[in-house]
Formats: sequence, C-alpha cells, structure tokens
Amino acid sequence: METIERLLDWAANKGVIINGIGPTPLPGRGIGIVATRDLNPDEDILTVPVKILRTLHNTPKPIRQNLKDSTVHAILATSLCLETDPDFATWKAVFPTEHDINTLMPLNWPSELQKLLPLTAKSLLAKQRAKVDTDWALVSTAYPSISKHHFLYAWHLVNSRTFYHVTKTTEKLPKADHMVLQPVADLFNHSPNGCRVAFDDTFFTITTTTPVKRGDELFIRYGSHSNDFLLVEYGFTLPGSLNPWDEICLDDYLCPLFTKKQRMELEEIGFWGKYMLDSDTACYRTQTALRMLCCTYTQWRDVLDGVRDEDTDQEVVNEALVEVLERFDKDARRRLEELDGCAVGNADMRSALRDRWLQIQEMVAATIARLQ
Repeated sequence: METIERLLDWAANKGVIINGIGPTPLPGRGIGIVATRDLNPDEDILTVPVKILRTLHNTPKPIRQNLKDSTVHAILATSLCLETDPDFATWKAVFPTEHDINTLMPLNWPSELQKLLPLTAKSLLAKQRAKVDTDWALVSTAYPSISKHHFLYAWHLVNSRTFYHVTKTTEKLPKADHMVLQPVADLFNHSPNGCRVAFDDTFFTITTTTPVKRGDELFIRYGSHSNDFLLVEYGFTLPGSLNPWDEICLDDYLCPLFTKKQRMELEEIGFWGKYMLDSDTACYRTQTALRMLCCTYTQWRDVLDGVRDEDTDQEVVNEALVEVLERFDKDARRRLEELDGCAVGNADMRSALRDRWLQIQEMVAATIARLQ
C-alpha cells in the first residue's frame, strides 16, 4: 500500500485530480481502481494533465534521434529501459513485475504452450512477434547496452498500458503510433461496459457512465476485442458471457472440406478463409462457404446474385455447420487433455490457456445446441 500512497501523493503534486476512486490491490489480479464512495453517472473520476503524459514529444531528444526510423512503441519502450529519474520510480513501482509480464503474455510462454493456442491467437501472436523483432533490430543496434529481455518487458508494458492520443504533431503518424503512457489511468482494468475516456489539448478525463457502489471496481474499455486478442495483447481473457465481441475462427475445420476448384471459386469472389463464429451466429462468409458445400452450384450462385432467398437453404447450412463445430469440439477436448498432461511453463500460463479453450468449447457447444 505504501507504493500506492506514494503514487497518489506524486500524482496530486503533478496536478492529477482523483475523485471518488482509488487504486487497490486485487487478489490475483494486480492493482485495479475501486470506488471510495457511491458514484453517479457522468462524474469525472480522474483528470490527468496532458503535460505529464509520457509521449513521443517529451521523450529525450537523443532517443528520438537515435531511433528516428522506429515506431513510437519502440521509442517509448526504450525510454522506459533508459529511465533513471527517481521521480519516475514512484510511477514505475506499481507496474507489473517482469515475472508477471512473462507469465501473462503468450509471447513469453514456452513454444510448447504457444503451439496449443487457438488459430486466431497463433496468428495474432505471429504478428506481434514480427513487430517486436522489427523494433528490437533497430533498438539493439542503437542501444547495445539494453538486453532483449529488458526491452521485451518494457515493450509489453507499452503495448498493454498505453492510451490512444493524437496531437497536431502526431496526427500524421500511423494510427498505431498514437500512443501515450499516463499515470493512475493505466491502473484501470478492462470491461466492455467501462467508463468513458476522452482527451483534449489539456486533460485526459475518465467519466462514469453508470452508478457505481462504494467498493466496486471501475473499468475502462480497451476496445471491441475478442478473447484471443485480449490474451495475446493484454495477457487476460474475460468469461465468454462477459465479452460480447468474442469470436472464434473455423478455418482449421472448414477449409479442408473444399476441393481445389471450390477454393479457387471462393478466392475469386473474396470469400476464402476468415470464417468466424460469435455467440450469436456464424458470419456471412461462413454461411456462403457452407452453402457451397450443401447446395448445387446453380443454387449457390443464385443466392450470391440475389435471385434465391438464402433462408431456403438455411436448414442444410445449419446441419453442415454443426458437423464443422463437432470437429472443432473434438479438437478442443483434445487440447484440454493435452493441457491436463502438460508440465511446461507455470500453472498460471497453463490456466490462462485452459480458460481460453473452455470459452471456445462453451461457444461451440452452445451453438450446436441452438442449431439442433
């Protein structure tokens, strides 16, 4: 608690306004923000002066010059690695530890566990690895004294704790580079129904959207993300019922069913792959692909051309989807069995991966039950 009290004192001296909330250690979840009194909707609960944000603009000039061809992500991570200001140590004291980051982030997991990730998570992880490798190639050349594990720790901190922010100076940069770090605000956890976040030239402000009881945790919304995205980028997932944007990819189970000619046909119309299922329905791409499997070619083309009602074939499409999902369910069970017998990594890593497969299994089972 001393580290939190020091942070609050430091933040207040920097002009941060904290209203009716406070950081609190949460069992098994690090630090979060809870209400210290009953809160009403539309109350500004946190106001952070823009001048104290860590941004590209206020990163030391030598770092910016040495990494002029790097991403803002890499520049901010490098600045964390090189930071020696005792003032910053007060803020840094509430960051997740390197052990925490290594446990939470799949990029740091043993390869055996990474191979057990769902397809979408694997794809996201490959893209993340490519970003890290590109950033590290430039940083390691400019700053050979920085170790890769230290840089990777800082890179993950920036990746999981920054906020979207744009100024006249940065508006021409790619959207991915519109990122800043800000104290206290970075302690909010994620919920689809989180508080409202806004900024102007002077302040970042977080505002309630619903009534909150004293002692309840408050959240912000990181974005409309699936659990695969949340796991890879932030190191956690939400229970499936709490994430309206969760979805799973059916490619591993649907794509092998097509002939070479059918694949070429689907590619020609831009409908090959990326077959997604959420808690409500399979996407239109999936429906179109499935219809190719269970209708005549003429019927399939007529639906695409709008001269045949797609509902006419919905029953057989649903039957085909159930067969695909039954294969998916069998694979999910196999993955869970592999995890039960797995000893690599640590228990928290394996638990996070197991939770994700259980969420997938739940979505698959619920869809099968609804369609049968």
